[in-house]
Amino acid sequence: MTVATMLMKEIEALPEEYVAEALDFVLFLRTKKANNMPERARVKSMFGAFPGISTDVERDEEDRV
Repeated sequence: MTVATMLMKEIEALPEEYVAEALDFVLFLRTKKANNMPERARVKSMFGAFPGISTDVERDEEDRV
């Protein structure tokens, strides 16, 4: 028996008000997982990413974007 089958069997045995709570919990888990995925940075070079901030780093011509 798969986990999903066991879960459905247990949910079907619950009173109706608890079935609604189980559904709410499943939907909560789905949104929790979707919100935890971090976005990847898309900056190739930090030079020029923060205009107005002075740096003491000397840049070579190949470092320029």
